[in-house]
Amino acid sequence: MRWKLSLAQRIRAGAALAVVFLLIIATNLIDKNHFRIVKENLTTVYEDRLLTKNYLYLISRNLQQKKEILQSSDADDLRELHLAINDSIDALIDRFSSTKLTEQESLRYTSLKENIQALKKFENAYVSDESITPEAPISTNSEQYFQAVFQDLDALYKIQLEEGSRVISSSNQTIKSSDLIAKLEIGALIVIGILIQLLIFMKPSKHQ
Repeated sequence: MRWKLSLAQRIRAGAALAVVFLLIIATNLIDKNHFRIVKENLTTVYEDRLLTKNYLYLISRNLQQKKEILQSSDADDLRELHLAINDSIDALIDRFSSTKLTEQESLRYTSLKENIQALKKFENAYVSDESITPEAPISTNSEQYFQAVFQDLDALYKIQLEEGSRVISSSNQTIKSSDLIAKLEIGALIVIGILIQLLIFMKPSKHQ
């Protein structure tokens, strides 16, 4: 005894298989999109957050060195290191600007550049003073410039932490969604497989 499918059964089986095929294509496209999002987020965390935190740290170190030289009133060291430190800071500022900045970050970045320029202007006036001696006291006005710059750096560093946390949270949510869809896909395939069996073997036509 063998079983032969009727035309209606063949149509139902074909439709069920088509649904399975479309389901697989749809979930693959969704998974591909999720993978792209996670990949972009990982790149963002590294290039736009971890590297920028390092840039900010190095800028802060250079500024601290500059501040120590100014406070020590060591005119020789100041004249020797003034240009070198500024060149290093400028290079780091340029690298920072090449990263992806949020609106708030862009505003702080502009403020940082302006305050660094103000500090440089003050230093240039101090360095060009021929009367500088090791014993000459540094103007207390320098402190306000450093405070302004360090406030910008602190704000930018805080933004890196917040944005990094947001991106990681987004990646985790994307991964959870992908896992959920995968589970739903497996469940749907099992249900469809059962339905296909029912559709195929329901009311078969017998032929000797």
